[in-house]
This record gives sequence, C-alpha cells and structure tokens, in this order.
Amino acid sequence: MTHRYRHIQAPSRQARAISLQAQRQRMVMRVVSALVGLTLVAGGLLTALNAHAGTTATTPSTASAASAAAATHGTVQSVQAVQVKGKGSGVGVVAGAVLGGLVGNQMGKGTGNTVMTVGGAVAGGYAGNEVEKNVKKHTVYKTTVKLDDGSVHEYTVSQQFAVGAKVKVSGKNLTPAN
Repeated sequence: MTHRYRHIQAPSRQARAISLQAQRQRMVMRVVSALVGLTLVAGGLLTALNAHAGTTATTPSTASAASAAAATHGTVQSVQAVQVKGKGSGVGVVAGAVLGGLVGNQMGKGTGNTVMTVGGAVAGGYAGNEVEKNVKKHTVYKTTVKLDDGSVHEYTVSQQFAVGAKVKVSGKNLTPAN
C-alpha cells in the first residue's frame, strides 16, 4: 500500500508580512477606539461636573446680602477687555485623537508603531481640544464699579460699559441705570 503525501507549502514571507500588518492594524484600531471611548467618557464627566458646578449656588451671608441690597447702583471706574477661551465640547478632542492616532500609525514598526499611535492620539486629542477652545474664544469686560455706598467692586461681564456710566448691580450682573 502506497501513501501519497501531499506537500503542504508554508506561507510565504509576503503572506506572513501581510498577516502581521493586518494584526497590527487591528491592534491600532482597538487602541484608537479605546482612546476615543476614554476621551468621550472623560469629556462627559467634565461636562457633567461643569453643569453641576454652574447649578450649585452659595447662599450669601445676611450682612453681605444687606450690603448688596443697599448698594445696587454705581459708577463705572474702569473697563478692561479680556479674551477668554471658549469651552471644549469634546468634538475637538475626539477628532484630534483620531487624526493623531492615524498619523502616529504611519511611523515606526512593531512596538514603536504602537507607541507612536498612542502618542499621536494623545497629542492630537490635546491639540484638537485647544483648537476648539480657540475657535470659540470670546471677549469679556473686567469692569470696576464704585457703588453709591463708596465700596469698589470688580465684575466680569459680556457687555461693555463706558467709563463714567451709571449702572445697576444685580448680583454679578450689570445693567444700565435708568
């Protein structure tokens, strides 16, 4: 009885290289996906914390409340325009992380490639967030007001008042006096 053996050919170097490249790409996509997920979770937590901080109010003491009620009008002493960065919504972080990860993935081989991908995603996320904040920047006005009771206070408001203008003070807001 004769047995025939079939010669099974081992995968070529090119086939092994393609397989390794496919494995690396899958790993990179998993890393980038994980980073994007973590970024979204962190962005959501920061947004929730900021929303909570905005709704948490402190109760003023009776003395300061009486003082504020007595001194509700004043005169603008000085005004200084200040550029303030906007708030990031997370879109810039995610877009930057994805682009940074893709660019980082083009560099290095093996472990170096993974490090470059992760580093690119982190750097891209940071850069994307800063770009988004700069796009959303706006001007506020630090306005010094001398109240009718003689005290001087500084308010940061979105409306510009002329020096010497009479204003009404309501909490942290200024409005033109009637």
